Amino acid sequence: MFLKAPTSNPSGLAYAMIDCNNFYASCERAFDPTLIGKPIAILSNNDGCVIARSEEAKEAGIPMGAPEFKYRKEFKEKRVQIRSSNYALYGDMSHRVMETLRSLTHDIEIYSIDEAFAELSTNIYPQLTTYGQVLRQTIFKWTGLPVSVGIAPSKTLAKIANHIAKKNKPFDGVLDLTTHPNLNEFLKQTPVQNIWGIGQGLTIRINRFGIENAFQLKETINNRKWVRKHLAITGLRTVLELNGIPCSGLGTGRDSRKGILTSRMFGKPLYDLGDVQEAVATFVSRATEKLRAQHSVASNISINLIGDKYDNIRGKYKFGAGYALRVPTAHTPTLIHVGKMLTQKAFEEGRKYKKAAVMLTGIVPNSEVQMDLFDPELYTKKQHRLMECMDRINSKFGRNYAAFAATGLHKKGDHRNKWLMNQNHLSNRYTTRWDELLVAKTKLSL
Repeated sequence: MFLKAPTSNPSGLAYAMIDCNNFYASCERAFDPTLIGKPIAILSNNDGCVIARSEEAKEAGIPMGAPEFKYRKEFKEKRVQIRSSNYALYGDMSHRVMETLRSLTHDIEIYSIDEAFAELSTNIYPQLTTYGQVLRQTIFKWTGLPVSVGIAPSKTLAKIANHIAKKNKPFDGVLDLTTHPNLNEFLKQTPVQNIWGIGQGLTIRINRFGIENAFQLKETINNRKWVRKHLAITGLRTVLELNGIPCSGLGTGRDSRKGILTSRMFGKPLYDLGDVQEAVATFVSRATEKLRAQHSVASNISINLIGDKYDNIRGKYKFGAGYALRVPTAHTPTLIHVGKMLTQKAFEEGRKYKKAAVMLTGIVPNSEVQMDLFDPELYTKKQHRLMECMDRINSKFGRNYAAFAATGLHKKGDHRNKWLMNQNHLSNRYTTRWDELLVAKTKLSL
């Protein structure tokens, strides 16, 4: 049986992919207009390497992943503006973009920090390109962030439409492929590896059959048995979506994570057990915040301490320990206590440590916990209310406004904070800290 591709969109249903352009760099520009038109490079944790770039930085030849210490001279010569990654700012700006979208469309799926799908109906929005411009202009007006909008009958085609709209100025940031006469031409210009859901391994497999672009893959719909045999069910779904047949609707939201990892490189190598325990306590505190945010509890905690592998090339440089709780918990003091105990167990005197990681597993919803009347580690309702109260305080006044003493109470810049990350180019957290609000100055003329 042959499945004919639709030539129109009879259901009237369409998907929009809304993607922020150069998201991290755009967040920095939104609060510092002097950066407009200048190349910007965002560095990873500890100012290690480049993880995001503006279009100007890409044109200047700054590669993704470039180590900061190797490119320091080139940054200076090409006047590249460097910023440390500011996730407090980026996370809040992402939240504002998604809330703006929710006010403009009836249903969205948050796909990543800077991307979201929206469901549109031609019965409600007959002019999809015009409505895409409304989305784009409203988001820019309310948040200062530029976005591109791709609209198509399926999510896979919407991703392709978004990519084309972003790279081609004549589309003015919006491309509607629901009834576009040049759809096949656009697909011929889209390499297989640029199709949503096609990874590196699958690309190599598809290329072996002489299929190099999205149009050629789309045409395999007439041989569905072959597609199923060589590309599996996920490949068949991609082929159907390229033909405008949606195989997945909007998700209801992000799935709860089965494991939560908090890991950081230290700003300086650590030799002292107290410093390492303080860092681990901070990572445990952060991990349990994420745990409570998804309304879950964890029954297993493990910590890993990573030393310098070049100190002893053939020797061991990773050290870990784990602990299983009888009753799952999201109580930070309990998990900090266990974390410090595990750190002491894994720590070796005289060794240099460069990184620590905390992993929570055995995660279940907090409504499904089997309680134990005689367990001293029982996660009580009183403890849960206290943790929720702390989370609300930190949400309102900024992270670590209320913190545990075990995490260290040194102020920013204190030399005792040996393990804190290097963030020598960090911008202000303009939207989440009262003491870092943007200050506007004006001159009155009488």
